[in-house]
Amino acid sequence: MALIEPQNTKFFIADEYELAINQSIQSLLDSLQNPNPDLSIFTPTFLELTQAKPKPLLETIWFFSGLTFKIKNSPKDDLLGEVLAVKELFQSITASSASCSSSICIALIAPVVFKLHRLAVDLKRKEVDLRIGKKVSREIRSLVDVILGYFNVCCEGSIGNEENSELVRPLVDLVSIWLHGEEIGNECGKNGLKEFFPLLSDEIVDCVSGEGESVVELLAGGVILEGFLLKLCLKFSDGSCSRKELQNELRSWAICSITGFRNFYFFDMLVKMLLEPKLTVMSLLSSEDESLLRKLLYDVVILPDYSFLNMDKIGHIPNNQIKNNILSRLTVTHEAIELFRKNKDHTKAISYTNAFSSSHLPTLVTKLVTSELGMQGKESQLKGSSPAAFLKWMLDLEDQGLSLCDGFMSKHRERLVGYSSKMDLDQPSSKKTDNSLLFFIDNKGNNEDEDENINDSMNDVFVAAAREMQSGKKRKEAEKKNDGVKFQRHNISGSRSVAELEKDVSDSASEVDDPDSDEDLE
Repeated sequence: MALIEPQNTKFFIADEYELAINQSIQSLLDSLQNPNPDLSIFTPTFLELTQAKPKPLLETIWFFSGLTFKIKNSPKDDLLGEVLAVKELFQSITASSASCSSSICIALIAPVVFKLHRLAVDLKRKEVDLRIGKKVSREIRSLVDVILGYFNVCCEGSIGNEENSELVRPLVDLVSIWLHGEEIGNECGKNGLKEFFPLLSDEIVDCVSGEGESVVELLAGGVILEGFLLKLCLKFSDGSCSRKELQNELRSWAICSITGFRNFYFFDMLVKMLLEPKLTVMSLLSSEDESLLRKLLYDVVILPDYSFLNMDKIGHIPNNQIKNNILSRLTVTHEAIELFRKNKDHTKAISYTNAFSSSHLPTLVTKLVTSELGMQGKESQLKGSSPAAFLKWMLDLEDQGLSLCDGFMSKHRERLVGYSSKMDLDQPSSKKTDNSLLFFIDNKGNNEDEDENINDSMNDVFVAAAREMQSGKKRKEAEKKNDGVKFQRHNISGSRSVAELEKDVSDSASEVDDPDSDEDLE
């Protein structure tokens, strides 16, 4: 297929622009099948396509950055030089995408995270001079911090304001330029996507590579998750402090970061990753550290009651995804409680039970069931107020032939039935909990003029670094504003009933907190 001449790509109507992109991508993909393709002949075309619109499509920046990176940086054993090349790639992509939507800006960083993970794995496996190794490791960690700060900036003010954007080509075509010439091992995943997203589970890879109006937002959520996990893995492996100190530090950082991102898709994927038998971090961590990371992530997902998950904040998310997230969070909470009870860490198990009881989750699950099943759901009595009681309740309803949430319960039925014989339906809470494990996010009463900054110096460093690397761009400079977040210790003297929770939550202005309305979950 002939390349489109640059002079024909300056002015397009929408259909012509997409056609030109499709033809150019197909020509490039065909060329990649050759042993030694000349990639330089494609750069003028993709540069022209990138400059043809005020807001270029994701594909044009993606392929142009891939071409220029491949041409300029041939494979070599200079790890420090490779890190600097990846840093330059990040700067180039952020400059090119300055006019794009927040989700596109984040999604375009996927190749940077892919390259950084590869470098981290190479550093671990190769014999490198100690002095050089420390410098490379420091540069990788520094760039990951900058990237996460950039994500934080991109997420500011983006909730519900994203333009609907679909990919012109499937994601599998996009990753081809970055996987070309890479050693991807013998166990290749589906069309190379698993190799490109090494820190995501197969289910999440399928999710981010789907189709539809939310595909770019899903891809952005997956990229945030990979950067988030990469940061945690690198910190676990640097050995700079004790494991207890490290977990306390990373717990605070992770909670503040999640609050700063306020990204439903990222959080939903993080929860679903915890439903997997193993986290996909074994390329960077030992089995022991993977186990510690899982326990840390249980704290991060279960203990805080994140305000950005309130229904009035996620009304733009498809209902099925919201329902699935609610049940995923319920299941993860139950499995975490069971894990710590099995390990005889009853203090942590009680902390999780209390956090569940004092959150919005019990009310959301109750309304989800009754909205889907109507009076049939109300006729079946909920016995107990623990996560196990809610799961047993829904399993019993499914036994009566009622399907919940597009088969979520059926999908996880085997693992849940396995638990059901041991379920303590009303696990008691206690005053003797570890207060340092209990967090409450409070942003009530704040307004645009009275926002409080998250009390976390790392976030300030991330944002400052991201803005410094954005210095060449023509983007409006505004002071960073975060939702006011206070981490307050609280103690729950006993488990509260669903009725009590519904009464408390009904005082909120959020639509989901109106116990008489089922519209939000229909």
